[in-house]
Amino acid sequence: MSYKIVVSDDNSETISQLHDLLIDEIDDLQIFPINKEDIYTKSLEINPNIVLVCPKTLVRNGIDSIISLKQNKTTQNIPVLIISEYSPIINLDRIFEYGIVDIIRKPFIKEELLLRFDAALNRSEFQHDIYIEHEILRELSIVAKRTANSVIIISFDGIIEWVNEGFEKMYGFTYSEFKEKFEIDIYNAKANPKLNDAIQKCKEGYESVVYENKWITNYETPIWIQTTLTPILNEQNEIIKFVAIESDVSALKEIEERLEAKNERLVSLTESLEKTNELLQAQREKSDELLLNILPAEIANQLKKKGSARSKQYKMVSILFTDFKGFSKLAGTIPSQDLIAELNIYFQKFDEIIEGHFIEKIKTIGDAYMCAGGLPLTNRSNPIDVTIAGLKIQKFIKEYAELKKANNEEGWQLRVGIHTGEVIAGVIGKKKFAYDIWGDAVNRAARMEQLGQIGRVNVSGDTYEYIKDFFDCTYRGKIEVKNNMDLDMYFVNRLKPEFSEDAEGTEPNAEFLKILAKY
Repeated sequence: MSYKIVVSDDNSETISQLHDLLIDEIDDLQIFPINKEDIYTKSLEINPNIVLVCPKTLVRNGIDSIISLKQNKTTQNIPVLIISEYSPIINLDRIFEYGIVDIIRKPFIKEELLLRFDAALNRSEFQHDIYIEHEILRELSIVAKRTANSVIIISFDGIIEWVNEGFEKMYGFTYSEFKEKFEIDIYNAKANPKLNDAIQKCKEGYESVVYENKWITNYETPIWIQTTLTPILNEQNEIIKFVAIESDVSALKEIEERLEAKNERLVSLTESLEKTNELLQAQREKSDELLLNILPAEIANQLKKKGSARSKQYKMVSILFTDFKGFSKLAGTIPSQDLIAELNIYFQKFDEIIEGHFIEKIKTIGDAYMCAGGLPLTNRSNPIDVTIAGLKIQKFIKEYAELKKANNEEGWQLRVGIHTGEVIAGVIGKKKFAYDIWGDAVNRAARMEQLGQIGRVNVSGDTYEYIKDFFDCTYRGKIEVKNNMDLDMYFVNRLKPEFSEDAEGTEPNAEFLKILAKY
């Protein structure tokens, strides 16, 4: 089996020296001289065991070629070594960032060459992992540098090692100015008690600690800064550095101070501290209740505990849209207050119906109502749950219309559309939160509603495949939607009689509930 070495070196003697030293030591030795800009393309073609480069290779074309080598899965584990004569051209602090794994000194020594070749081959995969990790860290450093928040890296001994551009904008001091003026007191418990307390908590095992400080910037402007201090650990689980991410929360503190002043005035009017505590507790519960009304319980709890909620992808979610017939015309004939009051009656009933079927209300858009099953807590029964809810909504619309008719009033009519598919769900907004979902499945659910019929529940072929064993459905055929796309659609008439408790086929019986429980 041949042993191939690719060499990028302007010194023609390098090839002959390598050949003379290694020809008796390596069977079927092949050495290929190449140009620095061809390192990547020639390595793809030759598939060498080792790549050797000289210091003059480390210019733009050569570096780009080496980096391309390390980014290709086919060539990423080929070790790259640099030939050095202690040249000042080489920046030893940077060469390993390019994916170079070792240095070979000139003049060559046979034993050293063989040892370094063997060592490079044995650790090439490990070195590549380090290279990839460095690339990730480099990208993260770019993000940290450009963020509007302040980012500071502090050594275990209290030395400021790095700050980003946001730091200088927030504090008004340059990196050098701040180090010279404040670094001596960074870990001083008296001068910086909150940081000292945060560090102690980190030493006790906290993953991160959040605290606030009032600060006077270099512009003589007072600001409130919220700091999240996170320890960086080594392999022995020892703290070696701290990362501080800081935000200017002056506006929030100003609001808090105003609220605090109002609370103080309220306290002065209460008869006792106990009554004040009860009032504050009631206010807190009201806030929690309001948050739960806006967001799903799981998402609200995440926001309360962590301050944020991650977006999440769901493979199977059933989305329901409703829309009233001729609402725009109604809006022109009914006083606005009466219109809103009537719409509220319908939407409150919709809320009541979906609450009993593990369905999450997403939002209302004018007279349109949107909800979804299968999130934020996943389940496999959501196509069935949402279909039952759709039938119950249409049943309510019909019964309420009959009641209105008895009072010589006209009831509203409704279309319901349902589709099951993949979505992304998450919280948007910073001060006014909203839980929403996105994806093609949302658009298709809207099409099901738009192409449905008054008084009917129209479902897509995807939803039908999940519910067909339990519901009596009528196939409508392939119906054209936007972008010249044809979709299978079905009207859901009712639950099949063997699964229904009522004559209309909207209430599951005990037998069906047993089946549903297995989902």
